[in-house]
Amino acid sequence: MNTPELTRIFREELQQRSDRLVAGARSLRDRTLAAADVPDLIRDAHTIKGSSGLLGHNRIREAATCLEELWRGVSEGRAPSSDVMVAMEAAAGRLPSSLDDDGEELSKLTRRLADGLDESSEAGEVLTLPGPESGSLGGLLSSVSESLLGGVTRVDTGDLYRLINRVVEVSLDADALADLSLVSIEGADPDMFRQAWRVQLEKLSQSIAEIQDQAVALADVSFGEVTSTFQQFVRYLGRRIGKDVRLELSGEPIHLDRQIVDMLREPLRHLLVNAVDHGLEDPDRRVSLGKPATGTITVAIRSVDDKVEISVSDDGAGINWTKVSKEAEDRGMAPLPTDLTPLLFHPGFSTIDVPTEFSGSGDGLSAVREAIEQVRGVIRVESQRDKGTTVVMTLPVSMVLQNAVIVASGDQFWGLPEASVEASMPLSKAEIQSTPSGRVLRFASGDVPYVSLAEAVGAEDDEEVDEQEIVVVNTRFGLVAVSVDELVDRRRVAVKNLGPILEGPGHVTGAALLGAGQVLVVLDPNYLGMVAGRRPRPIDSKPRVLVVDDSAGVRQLLSATLNGAGFDVTVAGGAREAVMAMAELDFDALVVDYSMPRSNGTELVRALRGADVTVPIVMVSGVATAEEKQEAWRAGVDAYLDKFDLRQGVLSSTIRRLIGMDEASAANGSDAS
Repeated sequence: MNTPELTRIFREELQQRSDRLVAGARSLRDRTLAAADVPDLIRDAHTIKGSSGLLGHNRIREAATCLEELWRGVSEGRAPSSDVMVAMEAAAGRLPSSLDDDGEELSKLTRRLADGLDESSEAGEVLTLPGPESGSLGGLLSSVSESLLGGVTRVDTGDLYRLINRVVEVSLDADALADLSLVSIEGADPDMFRQAWRVQLEKLSQSIAEIQDQAVALADVSFGEVTSTFQQFVRYLGRRIGKDVRLELSGEPIHLDRQIVDMLREPLRHLLVNAVDHGLEDPDRRVSLGKPATGTITVAIRSVDDKVEISVSDDGAGINWTKVSKEAEDRGMAPLPTDLTPLLFHPGFSTIDVPTEFSGSGDGLSAVREAIEQVRGVIRVESQRDKGTTVVMTLPVSMVLQNAVIVASGDQFWGLPEASVEASMPLSKAEIQSTPSGRVLRFASGDVPYVSLAEAVGAEDDEEVDEQEIVVVNTRFGLVAVSVDELVDRRRVAVKNLGPILEGPGHVTGAALLGAGQVLVVLDPNYLGMVAGRRPRPIDSKPRVLVVDDSAGVRQLLSATLNGAGFDVTVAGGAREAVMAMAELDFDALVVDYSMPRSNGTELVRALRGADVTVPIVMVSGVATAEEKQEAWRAGVDAYLDKFDLRQGVLSSTIRRLIGMDEASAANGSDAS
């Protein structure tokens, strides 16, 4: 039975998330909702669904389920009808009051939402929301700032004014540097002038870095906001499940990005449920094993370099690996890996014989892993029989600034989340062996699958590839060794998510600008783990695509994403380079930017069609007017994509459709799309 304290906690959280869902639905109706706000709304509905189901509020759970699915449809570009939008707002607003009434009004609204799900799936209408900032690689990336506007964070007035004062100081430093640049060096000592310039520039750079840190810290909140209700929650679970349990909270006071804190709430509750229901033995069983009748669960947090480590431990029975192995064999998952831990995170995987209201669906750890990966963290499980189980999450402290390990392959820079990198070493000192299942690296007294980064991203024919280093990466499939040309640097970067036109179940999770037009493409470590377990299709069987864009950053990003999506990509910076490339190579398709200097994309398409070039041409733009789009169609494009199109991965899927490349053959070349 729910305690008044637990009900109060649930009511407060429900009201906060309900208010955001109401505001989101209203913005959707007014066409003022930004695409970057939708993931927060999906998460709000998902959290309400999980919490209400746990506490037995089934009417709320059913309504939240429909709201979550409708918002997922919005994220994929499916537009609900206007009356369904009204019902979304009304249902979200009724959620808190339905705790006190019979819930009949909420049930009526839920039925309308359910009908709306069927309507939106059949209508096929494409919904366009205000997209990412146009200056972010031509709109191909999502704005970092937009993703932070989904809520309110209290800011200490002192911190805010300290930041303002620092900005004023930096402005004065910049003025001093500008004045110095006007000083005539005629008759002056050039060495002294250069030294003064260097000192002033270093001072300005340091000041900017400090401002950056202060600004990011304004969005931080205490991790204690997550754990403040855990004592009551664990006591409630113990009473419902019939186990004696106490909770220990340990660690230093740490502040994290508000987005990360919000994302952690539901995963940590899942882990607490697992620890009480799965991990701890019944009191009689514990006494018979010489343990205290009361089980102990510990939630600990600590700083590790520029990362945070959060662990949830229990002193229970530990994982029964024999049952895990048997369950995997019964599911046809053989041959089993040496490390069985990744199986625990497989959706629907459970060793519980009789499901309960808390456990047995097999989706808990899968949901936890998904949430941790969304904030670019990693998760691992440690367990000893009759000693207990510990789940460790390694996370960044900020979503805005991420620590990345930068590696090079050919002339492209790639980034790996630092939290996922276990070790690095020169290739010359690595012990690589060939086995029937592929190459492996001997690492930490075990065999780790080995893969070339160039091979994984579809660039293995690049003559510039000269791999000299190995990076060992933690993935959902276990550790994997990745060979690269060079381990370049470890750096804090502002990682932006891919816009929907490139987004999808791919190998690239985002990108960051490094300056001088250079783009850091951020890889999904799990993609590397997946590639290490299969043999990629030979590159000569991949369709060849020419990308024409005047922006070096856009060319790098499109090349990186399309290569991993199963295409062999060549790039050109303008019409002249494109014509020269086509004179040397045959292409299966072209991707052309509308806006380019000297000769725009439409003129290039018209010239190519006039020269009897018949290959499919996809034009991509975020700036063309309706009249200019019509002109592109008349010139002979086969598809026209707006860079703010909300359909996930629409670029690669459009190319496949135009060249007659079925999804099955694409999957043989890559599982990235």
